[in-house]
Amino acid sequence: MKERIRIAICEDDQAEREYIRSLVLAWGEENEKSCQVDDYASAEQLIFSFDNQFPYSLYLLDIQMGQVSGMELARKIREKDKTAVIVFLTGLKDYALEGYEVGALRYLIKPVREEELFALLSQATEELATRQEVFFVLEQGSEVLKISYEDIWYLESSGHYIELYYDNQKIQWKASLGSVQKEFEQNGFVMTRRGTLLNLRKIAKVGRTECILDNGKCVAVSRSQYKKVNEAFIEYYRHRN
Repeated sequence: MKERIRIAICEDDQAEREYIRSLVLAWGEENEKSCQVDDYASAEQLIFSFDNQFPYSLYLLDIQMGQVSGMELARKIREKDKTAVIVFLTGLKDYALEGYEVGALRYLIKPVREEELFALLSQATEELATRQEVFFVLEQGSEVLKISYEDIWYLESSGHYIELYYDNQKIQWKASLGSVQKEFEQNGFVMTRRGTLLNLRKIAKVGRTECILDNGKCVAVSRSQYKKVNEAFIEYYRHRN
């Protein structure tokens, strides 16, 4: 069975839009990928089609469009979806810093060439395989709570309970930290001291006695765990880069 990929093309030039669409479909046939390709003449058309939701895995966005630019559209996509791959189509090379801000995979300089687009689509599908969002699932009575590991800051034991902090919220349930430690460590967390597991993605700086998080909060690091935390932090960012 062919792998299915949902792709959106947002380009205000009709001829260019139809040309890119034909290339994407040709790439799909050549690589045995089932591609659902939808094209839009403006950022507004894409936004309003799904009521400000963004259901695609890959976005090919013209930067210079009407009232809403491709860069502004990319920011809106990132607010809703951290894992989609974004590629910019442009006649200019002056957007590198802004592209970094929204996690753009690459730029394609127009006019788009077949070999460049084919190579980029292959790279994008490989990237998508590494970006699949993974969730921590907690069952509490009849309720099931699903939280992306990306959104969790840290969790710690409090008596016979675990307290988990994510976004601006906290949840608590009765269990030992040891019962979930392995699961969280496999998903990018490290123990900073007895009773605390911290998300490596959220660390801004590792010190000998504390970690400073991206939101400015400090989490204590025990003397015995400092080396392990520091090595895990370095390895995480070396792998990510």
